[in-house]
Amino acid sequence: MKAMQNLQTVLDQRLELISTYFDRLTPRDRVLAIFLLIFVLVSSIGAALWYTHAAAEKQQKRVNQLKETMTWMQSNAVTMKSSSDGQLTPIEQIQRIAQQQGLSVASQQNAEQIQLVVSHANYVVLANFLTQLTQNGLNIEKMELVSDAGQIKLSASVK
Repeated sequence: MKAMQNLQTVLDQRLELISTYFDRLTPRDRVLAIFLLIFVLVSSIGAALWYTHAAAEKQQKRVNQLKETMTWMQSNAVTMKSSSDGQLTPIEQIQRIAQQQGLSVASQQNAEQIQLVVSHANYVVLANFLTQLTQNGLNIEKMELVSDAGQIKLSASVK
């Protein structure tokens, strides 16, 4: 409470000094000082908003680019094929690729298809994971992306 009183006292003293200085000015100078103060405040607020807007616009462009990449990958997922690795089973391949990417994968095998679920905060990591799967000969039959609380959940069916 004492610190608050000290702060109030210092603030009152500063305002008193400004008030006495302002009272000594001629009416013309007072008007100019008021307009200058308003101009400086409006300019400061405008500059702060301008830089914030520019940063938000840059991030929005980045998000749109990442979404376009994922859309392209979804549309071409069926056609992305590569040579298969005959030494590992598909589930082992998925686990190995996920481990290399630092991802945790939940997988379940149904007949020939494998259902897998992966979550990460970055589209690029998930896109790289899918690319690695196709390069190892796994075919992506169905894919779904859901964004939830800063995490992107990828559900896919792999053959």
